Amino acid sequence: MTKRSKSNKASNQPHRKCSWMGMKDDTLDEETQEAFLSESGTTVVSPKMGENEGGGGGGGGSPSGELFVMRPTLNVAQRNQNYHFDPGHTPGLKEAIQTKLAKSCNFSRGCLTSAITARVPVLSWLPAYNFREHFIGDLIAGVTIAIMHIPQGMGFALLSNIPPVNGIYMGFFPVLIYALLGTSRHCSMGSFAVTCLMTGKVVRDLATPASALVDGAIASNATMAATTYTPVQVATIVSFMVGVWELIMGLLQLGSLSVFLSEMLVSGFTTGAAFHVMTSQVKYLFGLKIKGHSGPFKIIYTYRDIIHQILNSNLAAVIGSAITIFILCINNEVIKPRLQKKTSIPIPIELIVVILGTVASYFGNLNENYDLLIVGDIPTGLPQPEIPPFELIPKVVVDAFVITIVAYTVSYSMAKIFAKKHNYEVDAAQELYSQSASNVFGAFFGCGPIAASLARSLIQEAVGGVTQMTTVISCALLLLVLLFVGPAFETLPNCVLSSVIVVALKGMFMQVNDLRRVWAISRSDALIWLASFLAVVLIDIDFGLLIGVVVSLFVLLYRGQKPSTAILGSVPNTDIYLDINKYSAAAEVPSVSIFHFNGPLHFANSEYFRTQLFSMTGLDPIAIISKKKALEKQQAKSDLIIDPSKENGVRGSTEKIPEEFEEKPNDLNDKHAVLAVPEVKWLVLDMSRISYLDSTGGKVIAQLGKEYNDAGIVLVLASVSESVLDSLEKCGTLKTISAEQIFHTIHDAVTVLTVLDNENNCTKL
Repeated sequence: MTKRSKSNKASNQPHRKCSWMGMKDDTLDEETQEAFLSESGTTVVSPKMGENEGGGGGGGGSPSGELFVMRPTLNVAQRNQNYHFDPGHTPGLKEAIQTKLAKSCNFSRGCLTSAITARVPVLSWLPAYNFREHFIGDLIAGVTIAIMHIPQGMGFALLSNIPPVNGIYMGFFPVLIYALLGTSRHCSMGSFAVTCLMTGKVVRDLATPASALVDGAIASNATMAATTYTPVQVATIVSFMVGVWELIMGLLQLGSLSVFLSEMLVSGFTTGAAFHVMTSQVKYLFGLKIKGHSGPFKIIYTYRDIIHQILNSNLAAVIGSAITIFILCINNEVIKPRLQKKTSIPIPIELIVVILGTVASYFGNLNENYDLLIVGDIPTGLPQPEIPPFELIPKVVVDAFVITIVAYTVSYSMAKIFAKKHNYEVDAAQELYSQSASNVFGAFFGCGPIAASLARSLIQEAVGGVTQMTTVISCALLLLVLLFVGPAFETLPNCVLSSVIVVALKGMFMQVNDLRRVWAISRSDALIWLASFLAVVLIDIDFGLLIGVVVSLFVLLYRGQKPSTAILGSVPNTDIYLDINKYSAAAEVPSVSIFHFNGPLHFANSEYFRTQLFSMTGLDPIAIISKKKALEKQQAKSDLIIDPSKENGVRGSTEKIPEEFEEKPNDLNDKHAVLAVPEVKWLVLDMSRISYLDSTGGKVIAQLGKEYNDAGIVLVLASVSESVLDSLEKCGTLKTISAEQIFHTIHDAVTVLTVLDNENNCTKL
């Protein structure tokens, strides 16, 4: 049993004794080692060297580094009174709205300047730009990223089922707006494989087939009553709606929505999407003509068609793909790691293979001689702005929302990683606004939705990019390409672009290692990864994301529904209480049972809470009341006097009642039908880990208080946080369980209850 200190004269309450190890007494002077009494009634004593140690020897006494703290035990009512509790002012709805409006409508010069620069960040970072320190790094990074935009943009445009030149547009028009409004200094915005693939699905479903187009215009057919749309028109309305969704999320302050998409969900989702990206490029790698599939199991159907037509592969496409992939892999696996030891500037290998492929196709006339599919016409100059077909909004609104979630989650997560690494802040709401403006602006110039590219962003940081000036330089170089260089890539084979895309997917495929890593840590997280991955691969990208979110919510709910529980015991001569099943030094306190619940208490786990409480403590109030009535009948019929010492015998013991006196619980197999009346008089609920409690949880605790009171056991709460205590008060629980039954800590409760038990005053506090 834990040693308790006696009450002192300054307070009629028992005192609590605590100790902290690790303070050396030889560092304390005589004055410090003396006891002192603070205003709160807390006494601190540091024992002198040699005391209780048998003359300074080694054994027997308290360790030389102990610090003893004695203070009055506290329940909540005493704590509030002694330490002047002030709950503070809680404003009503009207007052809260007025306060918010007053803060938002402050038209002082400083407030207006701050508001404008917060929404147009270029006004803050450009005037303060340090050309001497940052320009060289930004210049090198800008040139590097511009070079990467050309092959990646053209390749990812194929995923969107739009002309390759539109991929370069996506690296210029919307990205320039992001440079002015975005807060991330290192994210490379533009074409991204996953969002381009999702856009391509919408384009394939709504755009007019190529056979219906004549000389670049939509064929007019008298039998064709429905309006038809080009792939670019469908892609632009998707981009416009993505921008609208991002604007709505920004206005609703939903910038932190990405927290609902866990790391494992995003990893499994993007890995599954990588399989879709690779599958969509296989036909270009082999030069096959395969019709597209949609709906569940489309990957399986696609590979079935590939296997059936594999013998019809275009030999020139196969050779070109093999050579391109070989060159890229040799660079990435052999040359690049060695070159990184000498310089951070990478070899623009993607641009090199694009140029080589274009030259080979031009001089070999591969399109005419070997029927090799090439990029085709690339217009010179900038496109004329064109209004997206707004009548398609109802058909793309759902797909656009899914693309919005994916694009923003990937971009914002990447922005946070770089911001944390380089010690600056990114504004979640401003990221939504900047991406919204970028997508809406790009929609008028033939662009699809944009997002941050992991590969380009990592290279941008690695080669020395410091500020958004990198993006401005990249856009300037892409402008030169669009104005003068574009037509030079007209003979570029599609198989070369597809090879660039497939090799770039390696990083996404390597995310499979996340599953192996997390499997050993958390099987539930591994389940989220597997569910997201399999749903994306087997069903479809948008359904896969939905299933991943649902599985994540179920896992989260399951974790909160069945938290761990324990019966705590006291470590002798300390204020430490530990799980008696895990710590042999911890022993249960006589007359007191301490139940620990390690999680929030709400409607979903309230029944689990009751079941665990009854099961682990053995204190079912209904069974106890039933047993007491049976004993009373036994006493009345046998005219015996029940010995209280036997009635409150050994914890958990069972005394068989004569069968004729035993109550039958209506043929229910109740394991508590025959019980000894327990020795426990106090049941302490350790609420230190209950961070949240709803109205159902409050009602459960109030009901338990009544039931245990009828059974002759007093329910006591300990270590209740202020927020949970406030919830208990609002739920009306404190009408059943008074503030005197709620203690500051478990040790406060046990100390008071032990003293009361010793004084034989066990009926009430």
